[in-house]
Amino acid sequence: MKNNKYIVLFLALCIGMISCNEDEFLEEEVFDFYSADNSYVTADQFNAAVTQLYSTTDEYTIWGALTSMFLYQYTSDVAYAANGENLGINSYSNALVPENAYVRIMWQRFYEIIAKTNAILDRIDGEETEFESEAQRTILKAETMFFRGNMYRLLAHQYGGVPLVLEEFSEPKRDFVRATQAEVYAQVISDLEFAAANLPDVSELGDEVRLTNAAAHHLLAEIYNTIGEYDKAIENASLVINNPSYALMTERFGSRADEEGDVYWDLFRRENQNRSAGNTEAIWVAQYEYLATGGGRGSIITQFFGPSYYNLQGDDGVNLFLGPTTQNGGRGIGWFAPSDYLLNGIWEDSDTDMRNSEYNIIRDLVVDNEDSPYFGQYIVANNLIRPENNLYNKNWTAIFSKTTVANNFPEELFVDESTGEVTRNAASTFRDHYHIRLAETYLLRAEAYLGAGNTSAAADDINMIRARVNAPLISAADVDVDFLLDERSRELLMEEYRTLTLKRMGKLVEKVQERNPWYNGTFDSSAQIYDYHALWPIPQQEIERNTEAVLEQNPGYSN
Repeated sequence: MKNNKYIVLFLALCIGMISCNEDEFLEEEVFDFYSADNSYVTADQFNAAVTQLYSTTDEYTIWGALTSMFLYQYTSDVAYAANGENLGINSYSNALVPENAYVRIMWQRFYEIIAKTNAILDRIDGEETEFESEAQRTILKAETMFFRGNMYRLLAHQYGGVPLVLEEFSEPKRDFVRATQAEVYAQVISDLEFAAANLPDVSELGDEVRLTNAAAHHLLAEIYNTIGEYDKAIENASLVINNPSYALMTERFGSRADEEGDVYWDLFRRENQNRSAGNTEAIWVAQYEYLATGGGRGSIITQFFGPSYYNLQGDDGVNLFLGPTTQNGGRGIGWFAPSDYLLNGIWEDSDTDMRNSEYNIIRDLVVDNEDSPYFGQYIVANNLIRPENNLYNKNWTAIFSKTTVANNFPEELFVDESTGEVTRNAASTFRDHYHIRLAETYLLRAEAYLGAGNTSAAADDINMIRARVNAPLISAADVDVDFLLDERSRELLMEEYRTLTLKRMGKLVEKVQERNPWYNGTFDSSAQIYDYHALWPIPQQEIERNTEAVLEQNPGYSN
């Protein structure tokens, strides 16, 4: 089992902060309490604070269930909430209002991380601070500015212009005003440019957990695409792609390479996400450690995106399955489900694409309950799924292997190893999770080439991705924004923040109306999405608290 480097690092820092000999202890000044003034002095203290930024960011963006990256799936064109029309923000017209809890929680969490970064940045250059070298101080500043830039990036994509808070406050402030979206993007670029210039290259970094300059260049490529500065996007993406330390994985590798599968499947198996596993595609990875206190939760996308197949019954009312099993992907609950676009549309004419192979999208299961007269039969091929037992496709659509660790759940979760039955806790990936993967960098550069009018170069980058998975290669004439979005869906399904991708590319309303079944007439629904939904509302609570200035609401939403 690999060490949980976040935890090991944090504990080491804590030990370093409290260990000392008796003489040194007697000479130390005694503080009655910890404050920012005495907690941000030594390099170890600053390092511990930056380490917390990693952990909190992972928690709020990856591990945090419905208030994390899940929110950017079912509000898009690739998925929808399968429990009903008015669940979460499944219906823009009914749920996306300034008072919505999700609107408020995302805002508050992003600004919480920003406040932590400002506390570090306001104090790291203080005269009383203690660092072994200026290089040590600068790298910690660069990491901190990366996190601040990333949070403002998410805020700008989601809410548009937001207040730019760039310093620590010692007393309540109630006169915030919104910067423009362009001003927020400019701040993102400023922070990320500093990070890119001062973070180490991956070849210099001994710890695979910490950020490198490649992560900053990757996000800069996205932001420059968003604001239409395509030459700068190409430049930043190229700095990552041309780095000899990074390469797409093209051969089987890692913990389960001797099993049936393919290299795309390998990318998402347990223990395969870090460079220590031979993965040269990973750029920034959220770390998880099973059974370690504070070791992350693992993404419970297994639970929320996996269908609840074990609730399926035959026409005699007998369950088709024993229950959740390791071979069938664990315990999904079908909170949200793939759209037909993701399940079928993007795979037309892609019979050879390994991302659509039997290993990566499981489209049929064998009945395993011996009490069922259908025991041993395939449920789809034999038409055993009754529509009334599968409302909104909650109990069955397909199992996407990258969202589960089928046949590799921890042994503590087994109810019966002979049948593969597992407990309700078999609902997580139990593995690290990609924040940034090189395949997306290629797609960002393809986007930039397309924006710059060089469709031939865009096709070349897309073909790098497609060649790896044995998909038919394309020509320059095939490349447009829609094709690029399709390729992102094929490669980055349940990895990218799909809703934010559609927002920044100006396609949210169009694609939701076209592909989300709550909006395109597939389901009986009152849900509507309008142009103003391209930006979320400013949380009403934040507007009401801001009593000394006007925090303006986005158009289309009433205060």
